[in-house]
Amino acid sequence: MTGVLASETLVGRSGVLAAVADCLLDRNGPGVLLLGDAGLGKTALVNAVIHELGHRVRPFRVFAGATLSGVPFAALAPLLTTLTPQQINEPLSVLKAVTAALSPSRGPESVAPVLVVEDAQHLDEGSVAVLAQLTAAETAKVVFVCRPHPAPPAEIFSMWSEGLLDRFDLQPLSGEDVDQLCTQVLGSPAVPTAAAVLRKASGGNPMFLLELIEHARSDGQLVCRNGAWMLTSELRGNSLRLVDLVRNQIVHLDTAQREALDTIAVAEPVPLDVLRQATDHYAVDELQEMRLIAIDADDGQHVRLAQPLVGEVLRQIVPAARSLRIRQHILELLDSRPQTMDGLLRYVSWGLEAGARIPDRDILEAAQLANRLFIPSYVERVAGAIRDPALKLAARVEVARAKWYRGDIRGTAWEIGGIVERTNDPSTLRQVSMLAAQLARRQGAGAGAVKQAAYEWEAALARLAESPRGIDPAELELGRLGSRLLVLEGMQAEGRHVETERELRQILQRTEDGETRLLAGTLLAEAMAVTGQPLSALQVLADVRDILDTAGHWGLQHNGFFQRRYILALMHAGEFTVLEEYLRNHVSQAPNSLIYDGGMLHFSAGSVDLRRGNLAAALPCLRQSVSMLRVSDLQSDLPDAVAAAAYAASLLKFREVAASCSQDYEALLREGLEASLLGRAYAAMARLQQVGLRPTLARLMSLADMAAANGAVGPEIDILVLVLRAGDLSVVRRLNSLAETSEGRTAEFAFSYTQALEAKDAAALMALSESAAREGLELAAADYAGHALRILETRGDKARQLEAQRLLKRRTAALGKAPAATTQGMPDLSKLTRREQEIVALVQTGSSNRDIALSLGLSLRTVEGHLYRMFAKLGISDREKLINGRHGPENTA
Repeated sequence: MTGVLASETLVGRSGVLAAVADCLLDRNGPGVLLLGDAGLGKTALVNAVIHELGHRVRPFRVFAGATLSGVPFAALAPLLTTLTPQQINEPLSVLKAVTAALSPSRGPESVAPVLVVEDAQHLDEGSVAVLAQLTAAETAKVVFVCRPHPAPPAEIFSMWSEGLLDRFDLQPLSGEDVDQLCTQVLGSPAVPTAAAVLRKASGGNPMFLLELIEHARSDGQLVCRNGAWMLTSELRGNSLRLVDLVRNQIVHLDTAQREALDTIAVAEPVPLDVLRQATDHYAVDELQEMRLIAIDADDGQHVRLAQPLVGEVLRQIVPAARSLRIRQHILELLDSRPQTMDGLLRYVSWGLEAGARIPDRDILEAAQLANRLFIPSYVERVAGAIRDPALKLAARVEVARAKWYRGDIRGTAWEIGGIVERTNDPSTLRQVSMLAAQLARRQGAGAGAVKQAAYEWEAALARLAESPRGIDPAELELGRLGSRLLVLEGMQAEGRHVETERELRQILQRTEDGETRLLAGTLLAEAMAVTGQPLSALQVLADVRDILDTAGHWGLQHNGFFQRRYILALMHAGEFTVLEEYLRNHVSQAPNSLIYDGGMLHFSAGSVDLRRGNLAAALPCLRQSVSMLRVSDLQSDLPDAVAAAAYAASLLKFREVAASCSQDYEALLREGLEASLLGRAYAAMARLQQVGLRPTLARLMSLADMAAANGAVGPEIDILVLVLRAGDLSVVRRLNSLAETSEGRTAEFAFSYTQALEAKDAAALMALSESAAREGLELAAADYAGHALRILETRGDKARQLEAQRLLKRRTAALGKAPAATTQGMPDLSKLTRREQEIVALVQTGSSNRDIALSLGLSLRTVEGHLYRMFAKLGISDREKLINGRHGPENTA
């Protein structure tokens, strides 16, 4: 009874832990009422408090339970062993026995007894009365651990209102807490997109989160790549332990409540009026009071489970026959097909499982919606049920898209083969043509293949127009506009943005069709962003967003298309803070798409870090994005991500990592994949030490000339900045001319930079360096400081040289540090040899000792020896401190 309880490291509970500990140490203070839903960590928190207090308290523990709630004093039985059968029902005898058990010696106690009452919501009235007297007399500190539902006895809340108890309500974990717990459990962080999906699925409930992590890891859905954990597919299935946890959470429900809960789980979301016809309406109200269900504020007042994971488990454990009866009954009560998106998905899936006659068009619409919501497993499950020959080709397109999301390139190509030539449906033709264009780029067929898909689309439209059945003229015109937009997209993929801008404006102005306007506006914004008008592009995209917001579920399939161009415009405008906030907000919403386009988002975040100069954050982020893009690369970003990782590694002087990434980049090019102009420039800079300065500059100038020939002002500015970074000042006037007529902060800094360089104004460069640093642009700030120092050295200005040297040293030191929010600092690499620096790079990206040995061509014993010597140099004791940046004597305490 008095043994020290086991504790575990808690996440997100430090504040409440300290407050509860203070309560227990205050001999004259109140007891504790700890409230929280199942799985939020109430018991773990109490364990941690008692463990922390150690010998300053004497803990005792009793357990209440639903089965014993009707037996007087049953929960206190472990403390009543000295009572006779006659005395055990006498409140006064019980009080004396409990008091004696908690304070066995007669002298004054120096150590306070603490009585922890688990599941106190099930306490009988007599036990509560005894515990209230103990608390009021300050005989012991009582900790009531309760779920809010079913409600604890009123006497416990009375004790709180009278000041005899301090109340603490545990809440679900925040996003940061979930990230921390994932890292703690997995041993290394989960990428933000994976953590967000796990947070949404678990509802921030630590118990559910831990089970999800374990199940996803054992099932191969959660894998570690380049030092971080990523999801490779949708979360699916539930572990036996998770099923038991959910059962335990609902065990207290009566028959009517359980029947209503099962009905909601099977049919959710179900209109409230339908649910009240199908089940006991009092039970529905009670479930809402218990916060087990939520009612939407829409017209139908749709009801769903408050915790989605509970719904998943309930659908798994409800017997098949009972599930069938529930579905059939709900179908009979529904006046029409559900109007909500998830309602349609549920209606079709459980209708098919129940053997109901679901119209083929409803099944197809559900499959299309599932793809737009990034639920490919649903598509593969229902599409085969379509029997209408006229809809089978459309169903195959949806299956192909599902395979595309999963990264099954070969399967996608097989499914769409021959559909363009066979389909007589304009909508199916549109969908398959757009998917064929995406597939062609991913297969390395080049931008020309995008246009080829458009030409085949146009030829198919001509075939439909001449067929006996004919085609609606309006549909024909929309199809032609769509195929033309695909041609223009192909031209932009070739870099011909200047040529597309005028025609895209014309299409945008002359059409009223929402989808056509959305696509034309998004492509127009891309052209403007690339040609030096990124702020104007953002204005166009604001109008496009309005179309998306009112599009309904058909617009969902274009979210990624829009998002990619929005990120591009923000990047060219230099609006990195806005972009970072956008990425954070999107990830925090945890849409299903994160599993499949998370690599693109991660690449964008790493690119911002790279441009800013947060190199220690950029490199692992970029390498992790490469791992994610190898699983699913919907926007063909993989070559650019690999090139950016190579460049980041070269800036950190991690030569082996840079060389390895460069080799991967060359391999992708051999496969026919193409990088952007900036990606090619990054790849060239990454190989500067290998090939030399002159060939590198020649390659960069060639890329800049290619950008100029196509009017790609934004990429040309970025490439010319790299030329200056490499030390070639011959492009100053060219860059100045470009920046003067371009929009955005990137152009503004480039203009001020070149103005100062042309005037050889070291003071202006140093001031510009400080300005850039204030905006978080450490890489640019280091460039400006370096050029200022070279100007002063040329002049022989010794006094100013010292100031410039100090500035450059500060700016250069900042490049090796990740943002303060993510780490405490990086190791002092100047203490290490070149080989040791290369090993540090691999350690910090999550490589094991064996991986490092294979990568560097060393023996495992040699790598271990290097690490041992590095630890001694940096004043650390293990590789975890090296990964987290904790080093040096100041951190050894």
